Amino acid sequence: MIQDKKGFTLLEVLISIMLLSLVLMALYRSVDILRASNKNLFNHLEKSSDAMKGARTLYIDLLRADSNISIERKEKKFCKIIINSTQNSLYGLYHAKVIWLVYKENSTLLRIEGNKYNLPLKSDKNINIDKIDKNIELFRAYRSKNKDKILVVLKTVGQDTESFVIQHLSKPRPKIKLMSPTKLSQDAEDNKHHEFIPAKI
Repeated sequence: MIQDKKGFTLLEVLISIMLLSLVLMALYRSVDILRASNKNLFNHLEKSSDAMKGARTLYIDLLRADSNISIERKEKKFCKIIINSTQNSLYGLYHAKVIWLVYKENSTLLRIEGNKYNLPLKSDKNINIDKIDKNIELFRAYRSKNKDKILVVLKTVGQDTESFVIQHLSKPRPKIKLMSPTKLSQDAEDNKHHEFIPAKI
């Protein structure tokens, strides 16, 4: 008995190789597109995480601050937040003075921490400046009429808006007016002329 052995012809092998190459090319394109999208997503998350870290740091700065907080608004989109004393120090200070502002170059959000300083800064070794994020489009803060709430809005170009509210802030302490020494001595002289008369029972 003679059995016929059937095999692949050369044409069938060529067609199979061509189909396999088309499938591999499609898979390679899909992997390339997926890799590019993952890279864009990673860059987006990296930028947004910087903005979120900055917003979180500012939140803790305000949360652990005393009542001496001032907000200066000289521009439409940007403001300056001055926290004269906060326990949230990034550099081991017991009570730190922290200022948040947007620098004009690249619209960079800065956090300035130190003990006692004023702007513009002078040559001081105890000042630490952190660049939080750049390309800031909006940085505003609003305080309620009762001075017990602060709303902060932060937006970076191409990113979502970050916002938060600090509630139940202690009200600023009223300023105590100090009397001059001449006024004190005058009051002491006036009190000498007043006699103490006990009330009759």
